[in-house]
Amino acid sequence: MTVTDPYGLRHQKQRSAADADQAEFLAIKNGSSAPDAGIYDERVAGAMDDHERQDEIDAESWQEEDLKYDDAVGRVHEEIERRCETLGPAYPFEIHSGGINYVPNDNLIYEFLLAICNANTLTKGKYVRLPRVFERLSARLIAAYLGDGTRFLHTGAPRDKEIGISFKDAMNTVASETSEWKWGPDEGLPDEPQNGDSGCDFVVWPKPPDNRQIGQLFFLGQCACGNDWDTKLSDLTVKNLGKWFNPLSIVDPVRCFTTPHHITDAMLKEASREGGYIFDRARLVGIGHACKKLTVEVSIQNEMRNLIDLVVHN
Repeated sequence: MTVTDPYGLRHQKQRSAADADQAEFLAIKNGSSAPDAGIYDERVAGAMDDHERQDEIDAESWQEEDLKYDDAVGRVHEEIERRCETLGPAYPFEIHSGGINYVPNDNLIYEFLLAICNANTLTKGKYVRLPRVFERLSARLIAAYLGDGTRFLHTGAPRDKEIGISFKDAMNTVASETSEWKWGPDEGLPDEPQNGDSGCDFVVWPKPPDNRQIGQLFFLGQCACGNDWDTKLSDLTVKNLGKWFNPLSIVDPVRCFTTPHHITDAMLKEASREGGYIFDRARLVGIGHACKKLTVEVSIQNEMRNLIDLVVHN
C-alpha cells in the first residue's frame, strides 16, 4: 500500500475534515478564518511540549515539524475546496486567498450540523437537544429527498408523546399508519428493547403509487452525532430489529445512517458497507438546498437557531 492510496489515508483525511470543521466554526464566530485555524491549538500544544524539552530539539527537528504543519494546513485547504465544489451555493462560506468568509444560508442547516460537531458536550444541559433535534431534522430531510407524499415518524428515545412514550407504542403507531410492522417479540424477549429504540431513530416510507399498503419500502434511520460516529455504523440491523416484530415488513427495509459530520470520499465506501445509505452533512445540506418543498416546522427552526447560538457563544 502506497502513501497515495486513498483507502490507506482515509483516517488522515477524516482528521483533516475535523480540522476544516474548526476553521469553519471560527469563521461563523468571527466572520472569517484562515485554513490553519483548525489546527492552531494543536500547533500551540506541540510547541509547548517542544519548549519543555528544547535542549533535545535541533534545527532539523523544527524543520520537520514545520513541514508537517504545512502539510496539515494544505490538507485542510483541500478539504474546504472539496466542500465548496460539492455543495456549490449551499456552502455557507466563500473561499479567498487568506481563508474563508462566512455567508449565512437561509435554512441554517449547515450551521446547525456544524454546531453539533463543535459542541463541548451532547449529553448535558441544553446541549442534549442537539442530537434530539438532529434526529427529527434528518427524518424530514430524507422524507423530502424521497419525494411528495413520503411519510416519516420519529421513533428514537426520547420520543414525542404523540407517537407514544414506549418503543412498543411508537412502533404500534407505525403499524397503524402503514398496515405493516406487527409487534410480536420473539419468545423470551423482554417487553421492550433495553436500549429504548433498538437503534431505530426514525422510519421513513414513500407513498405507494397505487395507494395499496402492501409491500411498502421503508427506510430505517440510525443517527450518530458524536466524534465516535464511525463506531455506530452497525448499531442498527434489520436482523436485530426484526426480532421484535412478526413480521417486520414484507419487503426488507433499507438502512440509512445519518451524521452531522462530513464523511470524506476516502471513508465513504467503508461507511456505506457498514451503515447502509449514508446521509452525512454534505448530503443533508444538499437535500435542504435542492428540495424546494422541504417543510421544517417553525418550532424546529427556532430551536436550531437557539442551539447554534448556544454553541457559538459558549
